Amino acid sequence: MFYVYIIHSEKFDRFYVGSTQDPLRRLEKHNSSPFNTFTSKYRPWVLKAVFEAGTTRGEAEQIEKFIKK
Repeated sequence: MFYVYIIHSEKFDRFYVGSTQDPLRRLEKHNSSPFNTFTSKYRPWVLKAVFEAGTTRGEAEQIEKFIKK
């Protein structure tokens, strides 16, 4: 199962939408990755919502794109 998740940076009042098979592991990576990424600039992130998005990555990415619009 794939999920679409929404995380929030309370410090910077920013939201991020992504998709993954394991939302809690993905949140941990957003908060601890040593690489310079979009999400690394706005740490710490808090998980605000998780939605089941289908059985394929493609289904999850379609829903993710819809939310971002």
